[in-house]
Amino acid sequence: MRTQRWMSFRTCPHCSYDFATGEGERACSYGECAYLPEELDLFCPYCRFNYLTMEGNPPCGAPMECDHRHEPLEHVENYRRWLAAHGVASVAP
Repeated sequence: MRTQRWMSFRTCPHCSYDFATGEGERACSYGECAYLPEELDLFCPYCRFNYLTMEGNPPCGAPMECDHRHEPLEHVENYRRWLAAHGVASVAP
């Protein structure tokens, strides 16, 4: 099985920012991580609803029925696999 490139993603030195929850200290001044692979992006590209923590204020009112849910939901599984591969406990259900 071919390993996905995003599985080898590493945060920058001194970065404790949690991409899923938005908590932690960043080692840079970016609003979002410029190096985070798209396959690990957990947010709706239109309203930034977080599909891992299920937090946000989506204008559609039903994020699980949103037309833009498919990619972020796939990325949730990627993110959980990435956390497990790096020995980090999942932060959300």
